[in-house]
Amino acid sequence: MGRLARLCWLLALLGALVPLLPAQAHDARPVSVQIRELPGDRYALRVRTPGTVALDNRPQLLPPDICTPITIGDDAEASETSGSVLHCPGGVEGQTFRLAFPIYNPSLSTLYRLDRLEGAPLTALLPPNEASWTVPQAPSPFEVAGDYFHLGMQHIFGGIDHLLFVLGLLVIAGTWRRSLLALTGFTVAHSITLALSTLDLVRLAAPPVEAAIALSILFLAVEILRGDRSSLTYRHPTVVASLFGLLHGFGFASVLREIGVPGDEIAVALLSFNVGVEAGQVVFVAACLAVAASARWLARHWPRLEHAVKPRTAIMATAYVLGTISVFWLFERVSNFA
Repeated sequence: MGRLARLCWLLALLGALVPLLPAQAHDARPVSVQIRELPGDRYALRVRTPGTVALDNRPQLLPPDICTPITIGDDAEASETSGSVLHCPGGVEGQTFRLAFPIYNPSLSTLYRLDRLEGAPLTALLPPNEASWTVPQAPSPFEVAGDYFHLGMQHIFGGIDHLLFVLGLLVIAGTWRRSLLALTGFTVAHSITLALSTLDLVRLAAPPVEAAIALSILFLAVEILRGDRSSLTYRHPTVVASLFGLLHGFGFASVLREIGVPGDEIAVALLSFNVGVEAGQVVFVAACLAVAASARWLARHWPRLEHAVKPRTAIMATAYVLGTISVFWLFERVSNFA
């Protein structure tokens, strides 16, 4: 069994583990807390919770002690929000907000965003073990970079559809050189559309983009099953990876559009988020290489194992895993168009 065959066997094993992961891609998005400053020391609050959180476990935002709820009444400016409105004498700088889950925190981070009447928005991404946010005067660029890098890492590991696409690319590329070129094309392409979409230069609706991403995985699964080495996908995987990378970039951008980026640090936030995504992708590929090395070691020491796993069977298993999951996602996401 050659190196490529053993790699395919490895990828099949990795693919078999995918059903053990959460079926919903992007369900690792953080709880989003939006605080909008209104005139007269008033603040409109809104909490957005991922759909995977049970209705009886939806978190509650606990405001600072100095804040009291007020009646919206006929105030058109305040009634724009579907959440609550507070009166906080002296403002909320230096005050602490806390998010409380009725039952337990399902390992979700919390993304706070304060839109001020004057100055750029303040943002903070807190890990699951931190529930409180004390509003600072202004975050440093290093804090912004750290928050958005962490968000990018969290998104790539939570959105396993992107990792499944990378898995399919590795199978089709076959050699390390072709895999490196294909992954580079994928990275450059999705970085371009991520920037264009975040900067509002190009925008696509999220539901069709998510459905098309599932379709891209299905496309690779079909190409693997066909095994036509003369096809464009096999002859030029970098071209195919780049074209689909443009699509995946819009999927990455949907996260940043939802939570927003600080206006005065938009370049830092965008770059850090993208670096976080790439770091997560590198970790995933490195894990594939590590298991491939383990497979080679096993093949040398247990020849029977080498003969028991046929290369073509391993490739087919990988394709069927990718195809089954992508079809499920495709139907699920198309149903969300309405």
